[in-house]
Amino acid sequence: MPHDLPADTSQYILMLRITRREMIYSCYHPAVDGSLVCGREELSASASLLTEVERVVYSREELLQPFKKVYVLLPTQRFLFVPVDVVAEASPETFFRAVYPAVDGEEVLETRLPYVGAALLSAADGSVASFVRRTFGTPVVLHPLAPLCEYFYRKSRVGNFAKVYAQLYDGYMEVVCFDKKGLLLANTFATSATDDAAYHLLNVWQQLGLNQQTDEVQIAGDAVARRELATLLRRYILTVGPVIFPSQRHTIGSDAMQLPFDLTALSLCEL
Repeated sequence: MPHDLPADTSQYILMLRITRREMIYSCYHPAVDGSLVCGREELSASASLLTEVERVVYSREELLQPFKKVYVLLPTQRFLFVPVDVVAEASPETFFRAVYPAVDGEEVLETRLPYVGAALLSAADGSVASFVRRTFGTPVVLHPLAPLCEYFYRKSRVGNFAKVYAQLYDGYMEVVCFDKKGLLLANTFATSATDDAAYHLLNVWQQLGLNQQTDEVQIAGDAVARRELATLLRRYILTVGPVIFPSQRHTIGSDAMQLPFDLTALSLCEL
């Protein structure tokens, strides 16, 4: 991590994104332009995820300082949306196990999405979730689809047509879809090639019965992958373009546009 993080981080927000392959960390002061400090560490597959997360955190003294708030994103393909008026009828574990079998050491996280009107239940490595809670006090631990849903819900309110938003990052694609009634679909797909991403998006388009002439797709992620995907999709869908980077985040720091978009969305949502 660069050495420009101040000694007093009590007003900074720390965000971590942890997968089996890497850990991304970024922190910023919401009221200070150019305050973003971020880094990325590869994690070894030969050690447990917990061991690798501990190694990165303890090797970075900056991460052990007190922060105003801490968020931890834990991506997984094991997740479930439950309407907010239904989720109170049983425990999150009960809903989740009706869909997914139990896995040793797994914890079920619950995140309420007030704009979307649902609760997002997701699986997490219980040892990693416990570690970040012990280390960072009271972090908010959640799935990357949570900030994407909340952020793009508000963006989707403009116009009378449906919108499909896709995030490309590290061999995966998160997709969230909205029309004027609200959330239509949220999912994550493994996409080792551009053709995979195009197939999944077009399948989503077909399953939802979206209109090729009026509805649209917006894509976030690596610029090259984004352009390749857009080129394929334009054979079938009239309006395909990039997700516009939020104007209120242009001044936070030069590295902001290199982060996964879920971290950018997270910095703009109060979850």
